[in-house]
Amino acid sequence: MVAIPPTESLAPRIISDYERALHSDGRRQLGLFALEGFRLLERALATSTPLTHVLISDQAHHDPSSRLQALLQNLQQKNQAILTIPQSTMERLTEGRTLGSILALAKVPTTPDLPQFFSQLSLGPQSKILVLDEMMDPGNVGALLRTSHAMGVSAVFAIGGTDPYHPRAARTSMGSIFRVPILRLPSVAPLLSLFKLHNIFTIGATPDAQTLLPSATLPNQALALFVGNEGKGLSSSVRKVLDLLVAIPMSNSIDSLSINAATAVILYAMTHPSKPLKP
Repeated sequence: MVAIPPTESLAPRIISDYERALHSDGRRQLGLFALEGFRLLERALATSTPLTHVLISDQAHHDPSSRLQALLQNLQQKNQAILTIPQSTMERLTEGRTLGSILALAKVPTTPDLPQFFSQLSLGPQSKILVLDEMMDPGNVGALLRTSHAMGVSAVFAIGGTDPYHPRAARTSMGSIFRVPILRLPSVAPLLSLFKLHNIFTIGATPDAQTLLPSATLPNQALALFVGNEGKGLSSSVRKVLDLLVAIPMSNSIDSLSINAATAVILYAMTHPSKPLKP
């Protein structure tokens, strides 16, 4: 293992960069996002995600955990430099969470050229795309990345203020952030035109839709599901340009599902429609 002593002149800057990456402005300026705990580091390494820095607690060297030792050995094999920091600093950076006394900074992927991305995206009948429009809660964003991974979604588009690289989104994704292609866009406008060009049928999830999900007839083509802001839902400007709006039937004593549960239900229905597909 290549270790950088905590007294090294680089240590304060690396710790400062990690702290900056916990906030949106810092992530944008650095082009880095923060990873915390054994699981995220393991899954980052499993997907060859580029790490710029790794930080461990000075107490981690005395941890007999086979999981930690395997992780450190993997980092050593990749010639990854590791900065040892005081346990008190680790506790401050993790705010007391116990996901494992190891942190890292990873590069935020650059958004590719959209037309080129679509030309290379392998889409067939019933392929799924998820569009998160102005979703504000990073915990929801991370949960939806995990759901997208589980449901075989081909790509996730994060629109506007939706931030999939918020540290809570990364943690909640349980590593799915490394498995699903994620593209951030300032608005849905360029996306809608490309969906039309590539014959992708667009669906909006909204509780007041006239079409109930079990009654929806879906075409036998690639599908894009739009999910809106937790409080306001999909904006009227987005709703009016989508091909279909659907609602999930529920008990009369409740008005909504959690956004992750609702999205999972609709994604499942898109893969396993209850009505025959339209040719």
